[in-house]
Amino acid sequence: MHKQLLWPIKTARLVIKMGCQDDLQAVLNLLNDGELVRLSGLQLPDDQMMRGWAVNNWLGQQQLLLITDPAGQLVGLISLFPIYASDGNYQVHAMELGYLLRRDCWGRGIMSEALAFFLQALAKNSDVKRLQAYVAINNLRSRSLLKKFKFDQIGNENGYLKMVKAL
Repeated sequence: MHKQLLWPIKTARLVIKMGCQDDLQAVLNLLNDGELVRLSGLQLPDDQMMRGWAVNNWLGQQQLLLITDPAGQLVGLISLFPIYASDGNYQVHAMELGYLLRRDCWGRGIMSEALAFFLQALAKNSDVKRLQAYVAINNLRSRSLLKKFKFDQIGNENGYLKMVKAL
């Protein structure tokens, strides 16, 4: 993401901001929901110390965006991770998208709203030209959300659908 994205993005009911290492405990609390993590496809270590280390690295590398309500309560995450080719080289202009939303916030259009603003900002203010996302086959809400934003299914790997979108 070579160009500078402008954060935070504020809507009437959400704030999307870059996470930092000060947010570690709030993110770890959100990720304590094992079913939520499983559905999101995040590959997290079970060991809590290793999980903390991984999340702290993601925050330090500015790979996690926090979705908060206006009061500052963390309700979800959007992640962008680099994609590496089979030869180990970084794929320029391509990123892997991930997201998750606290279960008590499901069904209210929150992630749809967050992704709409996020994708618009990413397309306008970054060098990213292609996004890919993996979604659990049985996660119908997430599959529907990706289709809403014009992601195309291009594969099926280990119980997850691989979806892509050009920006």
